[in-house]
Order: sequence, then C-alpha cells, then structure tokens
Amino acid sequence: MQPLNREQYDIWRADAQILEKDGHGEKVLRLADGTFLKLFRRKSWLSKTAFYSPAKRFADNAAELQRLGIPCPRVIQLYRMSDPYRSVVHYEPLAGETLRQLLEDDTSLDQLELFARLAEFITHLHDLGVYFRSLHMGNIVLTPDNKLGLIDISDMRCLGRPLPRRMRDRNYQHLLRYESDWGMVNPRIGTLFMFSRR
Repeated sequence: MQPLNREQYDIWRADAQILEKDGHGEKVLRLADGTFLKLFRRKSWLSKTAFYSPAKRFADNAAELQRLGIPCPRVIQLYRMSDPYRSVVHYEPLAGETLRQLLEDDTSLDQLELFARLAEFITHLHDLGVYFRSLHMGNIVLTPDNKLGLIDISDMRCLGRPLPRRMRDRNYQHLLRYESDWGMVNPRIGTLFMFSRR
C-alpha cells in the first residue's frame, strides 16, 4: 500500500467528480481519466480495519472474483493517506449498468428474463462460496457483453466452499430489504424470483 500525500490527492480531486460523500468527507471520486478512487476511514483505532484495511479487502476480493470468473472492478493501486487517515483503492470501474439503473430507465426491460438470470447468478455465487453482505440491485451490474458482475465489493467474503443454507437465506434477506428497488419490479415476477431461490 503506497503513501498518498495530500498534494497528490488534491491534484486528482481538482478535476474529479465527487460521487459519494458524508459528514466525514469524500468517499468515492470519479477521476478525469474515468477511473475511481474509493476512500475508507477508520472508525476506531481499535477496529479490525487497523490490521486489514477495507481497501486491501476490496483488492483481495477483486482478485478472488476475477479468479472465479465473476466480472468486477480492476484494481490499479492501493494507497494510504495519513491526514486524515484513509485507506484508498484506485480502480477501473466495471462497465455496464446496475440493475437499479435498468429498472429505473429501461421501460422495455424484460424483467422475467432478467430476474431468472439474477436467481441463477446468485445461486452461482453461493455455490462458489461468495457471501456478499451488501448485495442489492445497486451493486449488481449488467455488463456490455451481457454478463452479471459485482461492484462495491469491500463488504464481501469468499469462503472457498459452497455457502450453507443459513448464509444463502441471509444473503437473500439483504437483497430483499431494499423496498424502493422491489417497488420497481412487477409483483408477479418478484414472487417467481422468491420461489426460484436455491
């Protein structure tokens, strides 16, 4: 993990688009060249992130997903800022549209086909041992070559063995709790998706 001084960060930030921020500062920036910076703060000095930063976890998860053949962002470099402390991942975003964007924007979308594919994709992830605690339609991307992939992957574990039923059910509970997403889904298709879970 390379040091990132404030001067370099400010140069990047000057021409960047801030995509996400909170009361503690910027969280996600789109740089002028189209790559992204994602910044993670340390919530506590006693936190486990002091030993295994979210940026490093993001990079490790990206490498494992690529090994498994799951489309995801490509990490360019990891950085550490000291003032204020942030672990930073610089990456190429995964091309495509999130399922949330598709539901919002594409009135011709074949939801039946999409959610049949989504059920197969999630089952495939679970069979590969991928437990994605932040699974929702804003983190699943349909790529230009018509594959499903994952973004925002720091909150994920790859267990190396198929997930047990309780973890699969918990993953689906995360997905289903986003009522605004499911409000855009045809209720009949949503019901079929629920029955298709494996």
